[in-house]
Amino acid sequence: MYAIIIEAPDAPGLAERLRSLPALTEGAVLESPSSGRLSAVLAEPEPAIDVALEALRTPGVSVGVGISSGGPDDAGYASAYARAAVQRCTPAPSAGRAAFRNVFVEAADPALADAATGLARLLARLVGMRTEAEWRVVDLLVPGVRGQHRAVGEALGISPQAVSKALIRTGWHEQSEGRSGLVEIMRRLNNS
Repeated sequence: MYAIIIEAPDAPGLAERLRSLPALTEGAVLESPSSGRLSAVLAEPEPAIDVALEALRTPGVSVGVGISSGGPDDAGYASAYARAAVQRCTPAPSAGRAAFRNVFVEAADPALADAATGLARLLARLVGMRTEAEWRVVDLLVPGVRGQHRAVGEALGISPQAVSKALIRTGWHEQSEGRSGLVEIMRRLNNS
């Protein structure tokens, strides 16, 4: 199980944006037990990563991911790990466009959890550095589908070459590959 806790004290509209994700519309529930804190428990790592990265688009957000495996109290253990992870996050200073975002992963294997945290932070940095114009390009892409530059360019009124350059600037390809690595580490944590 994969539990996520998102602390977003100054993020109006974040809960609605997260609830619109396919990851949460396929049976997962996003709970908001108190103001500024959202949580979800998911069965697979891919939707957990999608929710975390979408939340980390917002400056000042902290995300704790907890992973557990086996047993009838699996969701409870994952949630406990997520609470510990979000407590490890440091307060976010107010900054400009690349405002600090914080993410931690906790699980029974601390070394593997640290590896997942490191990779998650790299992905968070890529997500956090994008401009609104770059997000317009990235948001139109469908992962794994080739030949989209022309369609995205037409939708935005820019050339396919401009789409390609925007994707290089944003690190979108690196994010896609890094996400695959994070999925693998999270699966190993779930099976340990």
